[in-house]
Formats: sequence, structure tokens, C-alpha cells
Amino acid sequence: MHITRSLRLAGAALLGLAASGLSLASSATDPREFNTFYAPSYRLPPASAMSPAAARGKELVHATYRFLGAESGVRAANGRPYVGNRLACSNCHMEDGTRPNAGPLVVVARKYAPPGIYSAREGVNRDLTIRINGCFERSLAGEALPADSAWMQDLAAYMEFLAAGLQPGYAWQQVPGQEFPKASLLTRAADPVRGAAIYKDQCESCHQRDGSGVWRSDEQRYRYPALWGAGSHGLMAGMGRLATAVTLVWGNMPHDKVDALRPWTRMPVEDAWDVTAYMLSKTRPFDSRFTVTDWAGNDPGGVPNLLRRAPDASYDHTMPRVDARGHPSINPADPPRFSREQHTYGPFQPINDALTEARHWLGYP
Repeated sequence: MHITRSLRLAGAALLGLAASGLSLASSATDPREFNTFYAPSYRLPPASAMSPAAARGKELVHATYRFLGAESGVRAANGRPYVGNRLACSNCHMEDGTRPNAGPLVVVARKYAPPGIYSAREGVNRDLTIRINGCFERSLAGEALPADSAWMQDLAAYMEFLAAGLQPGYAWQQVPGQEFPKASLLTRAADPVRGAAIYKDQCESCHQRDGSGVWRSDEQRYRYPALWGAGSHGLMAGMGRLATAVTLVWGNMPHDKVDALRPWTRMPVEDAWDVTAYMLSKTRPFDSRFTVTDWAGNDPGGVPNLLRRAPDASYDHTMPRVDARGHPSINPADPPRFSREQHTYGPFQPINDALTEARHWLGYP
């Protein structure tokens, strides 16, 4: 297939760069600068150790739409492209998955090693393949890759390569900055109107007034990704939920002002909440199947997964419910306790407290 040939050529080019000693990073930032952040628990493995499969996987992370989007000609069994918007993995996992505090991929191969990690949202133990496909279906608004496909194997190879940087004597949990930095919850609802002004001042110059971003047609990838609209992430993605999306914004934006090594360069946390609320007030890809399947069934301990629903999953705001006597309920005939607007913009702590109360009231831990 032409995708395989293209990736092999890209892999050869990457290995040539590695041999010349050039940085693995796709931008001006050298990931070796992050050793002061990651070390001594993690150090980026040498580029010379990257296999051809890992090199192809890196290219897939860097320009996912280019290889698997609508213009690639590659299609899933149902005829849809594997990337349904125009994003690349690297739009969230910055510096091709090496940047700390930007959802780096440096330890995911260890984190999701068998038996994986139980997800109440999917109702399964997520291994690396399931976790990758969750991003394809949700963040990339597309279709799951076949588990035995060359694309999945190459992505896994790149993540295994990155995980080789975990230093002896350390567990993956000890690597700092492996997610996005936690943003403290607001005691008020996030304000998208205030956020619009922040967006104009802090974000519009890169992501454009209409949120469409800046597209590089020569690379078939965004220089600055679309933040809403058909080219952006799906509502059912983690980034479609305010309490998750704000962590990327607060920890990394504006990208030319925030330094991962210097947390004081971040914008005020309330500004991050409000500008993220503004972005999420806009339309984006929607997949109705997840309103049925998410948080269905029970966890391995018998607790209904819906009692662990993310409070900011606004696409289904039905939990927790309350019966006619004001008691917590999971009966679909009973009304939701909170409005969709509160599930969208918060405050979220009352919803978290109500979910905990519901579990205890119904006899669950």
C-alpha cells in the first residue's frame, strides 16, 4: 500500500537524521532540554536506537491525518477514514509525545502494559491498543485501527521506544509531567463570555478568529490546530470535557509563552478555565454511539460505571439522578440532579460530591 511505502521512506529519513545527531523534536525545542525535568527517572532514548517501525510510528504521531485522513485514500472496513477530522496525535501530545506536561507518550507503553488499566467509561481494561484506538475514535473523530495492522504496530513500536527511556530503579508512576498539570476546580461556573475576550487576546493570532487554526497543506497537518468545527476533536474525547481540556490549555498555552520547566509562566488558572469554556461552547464532531456505550455496565467490583461518570461529560448529563423524595437514584425514570449547563461549565465539585453520595446511599464504595 502507498501508506506503507510513504512511512518506510519517512522512517529512512528519520534514521538519517538520527545518524547525523539532529534532534528528535519536530520543532525548535530539543527534548534533551527536558532531562532536567524528567531526570533522573526518565531520559529520552538516543535516536540511533529507534527502529524503522518506531520511526514510522513517530511519523504517524507527527502527521496522523496525512497518512490516515480523508485525503490519504486509506479507509476502515466501514468506508470511513481512520482520522475523521484533520488532527494529528502531536496536536495534543506535543513534541511528538516527548514534551512534559503535554500528555507525553514517554511511559504509556508501561502504563498500559497487560493487564492494562480499568476504564469505567469503556467498561474494559485498556491496554495500549485499546488506549490508542480510544484516541482515534474520539480525539481524531475517526475509526479504530485493526489491532494487527502495520499502523498499530508502528505506533506501539514508537511508544515502546520512548518507554526505553525509563531509568533503572524507577516505576512509570514516578516520571513527572507525564500527563497535563492538574488545574484546581473553580467554585463558580466557567465563563465562556469572559473567555471570548481572553481568546481574542491570547489565542486568536495562532488559532484564528473562527478557531480554524493554520493548516500546512505541504505537510498535511496543522501548524496550529483547529479548536472547534469539523477539523477539531470530538465532543466525546477527553478534550471535549472542560476539566480535561483546561489542563492542556493551562499547562501549555499560549505555546510561545509557557515553559514546561517554569510553571510561573502559565496564565492565571481562572483565565484558563474561562477561555477553555469559550472554545468548548463551539460545535465539534459528535458521535451518538458513545451516549449509549459510555459508562454502561458494572465495574469488576459490581459498582455501576455510571456512578463514576465524569462530571464534565456534557453529552450525557443524566447522572446523578434524584428520586421524588430527593434521594440519589440510578432509575432512568428519575430526573437528573444537575443541568446540562452545569455539566458543561461547572462548578464540578458539587457533581463529584453528589456522585460520591449516590454511591454511598446505594451501598457501593
